[in-house]
Amino acid sequence: MNPRHDFYAKNYPWLNADQRECFDFLCDIHNGGNHMFGKIQACGEHGLVINSKASHYMSTFDYSNLTKAVVLAHDRMIRFQIEPSGPRMLKFIAHKRHTREGDYCERHPTIEEAIITVREQHPCEEVKA
Repeated sequence: MNPRHDFYAKNYPWLNADQRECFDFLCDIHNGGNHMFGKIQACGEHGLVINSKASHYMSTFDYSNLTKAVVLAHDRMIRFQIEPSGPRMLKFIAHKRHTREGDYCERHPTIEEAIITVREQHPCEEVKA
């Protein structure tokens, strides 16, 4: 059983299975739920949204939580979105997807598929060492 189950039941009894997966994802990219500051709300049947104080770094290498978010989102089939949400605030939105194939708004590709797509759309010359 997921060790967060008691926490869900106590603090977020309304979470369904998809929203619990989104909650786990948000906890993981924040390095634990104790680092998420803001009210967690449902965003449709399959998602969550949190307006969070921008109190942590998200980048691609040093403080690599942005890279972690991208990789975990593709591995877990969670569509992840970041939006501005006011002074020193960011809105994090997570929606669980259930398929790798099908309609654009229902599927979620693997990270490998996403890398191929980006590189096809934005080719660059390889850096020589």
